[in-house]
Amino acid sequence: MNILVDKEALLTVQESIQIGRQILQRKQLAYQTKIAQFETTHNMDTLTFSQLFNQGKLGDQKEWLKWDHYVNVINLLEQKISVLENLKYES
Repeated sequence: MNILVDKEALLTVQESIQIGRQILQRKQLAYQTKIAQFETTHNMDTLTFSQLFNQGKLGDQKEWLKWDHYVNVINLLEQKISVLENLKYES
């Protein structure tokens, strides 16, 4: 899919995309901080947690559901950031 932007508007669009990417990165950092707290509290890394949780070995406590949600949000943010970083501009 191609999107056509008037040449005069291109700089504004690029700046808006940059701002959006920075916002997503700040959100990503906030969720990474929350995940680090879970890892410290439970003495378990997120990969191990995800494996155990997805295998049903941890149950469905609210805390586990939050941790899983944070992991999913980070994955989504990483995808969005990647899309924005890989945009190409042609004049």
